[in-house]
Amino acid sequence: MLESFALALALAVATPAASSEANLKRIVADYVGLYRRDALPQWRALFLPSFTVASTNADGSVRLRNLDEFYTAQERYLASGRAIEEKLENVAIERRGRLASVWADFVLTDQGETSRGKLCLSLIEEKGSWRIQSLVFAYDDAN
Repeated sequence: MLESFALALALAVATPAASSEANLKRIVADYVGLYRRDALPQWRALFLPSFTVASTNADGSVRLRNLDEFYTAQERYLASGRAIEEKLENVAIERRGRLASVWADFVLTDQGETSRGKLCLSLIEEKGSWRIQSLVFAYDDAN
């Protein structure tokens, strides 16, 4: 009987963590999976309202934007009608409690032309749901 209780307790403790882990992986998949013109409003919901993004420029400077600025730029970009796709490679997720970071190589294809770079997402778990707080990225040719 004691063994059954211990097993039930272990499952009860492990299930929320496993569910949280699956939700974290889902957010990372949705970051690129929802990056489409028809799904852009759902894509925006992945980010906290206080989201910030920083990216490097070829001249060595850094460009900083808030969620509205970043989202508007993505809306314009995807509204162009060009064939645009982003994929992540070499994804590494590190979770520490309710905080997580994601490092990945990204591959952006625009009308058949490919650009590569690196990105890092910072995420936080809020009431059982993961949200993206920040993004930093650099294209390989801007380094």
